[in-house]
Amino acid sequence: MTEMLQTWRDFLDTFNTACETDEWSPLEPFLTEDVQYRVTGMFMACHIQGRAAVIAGFAKSIRGFDRKFDSRQHEPVGVKTYDPDTVSAIAWGRYQKAGLPDVRIAAHGFWHFRDGKINAMTDVWDVTLVENQQALAWLAEHGSYMDASYV
Repeated sequence: MTEMLQTWRDFLDTFNTACETDEWSPLEPFLTEDVQYRVTGMFMACHIQGRAAVIAGFAKSIRGFDRKFDSRQHEPVGVKTYDPDTVSAIAWGRYQKAGLPDVRIAAHGFWHFRDGKINAMTDVWDVTLVENQQALAWLAEHGSYMDASYV
């Protein structure tokens, strides 16, 4: 496994731990100071610049959406590497809340590296995917108090 891919996997593990613990500072060593995060295709579309702002955006979105569920499961599938500096994967997510149907989502993510750290991330949400259409319908019916936005 390449060093870049291992760093990416370590970042995801650390991110998932932060989602559970609400301790976000462990993400700092994985990100360049000038990291950029872009989200496209959904209502929470944004472009955030700078490590502190990106981490704050992650925390805001997780607190406003993911932590409103009883369980959150994400799995990267279709992982590809493009040497020397890019990892690509589809993130399949499943959210569960007692008494309600499960929510399933999918986004295509890209992570770009510079000097061994992530310096750009992009999540592309395809609203033509049935899972994402169903998630939006679920939100309209059950999640009006949830806020997945980053800014």
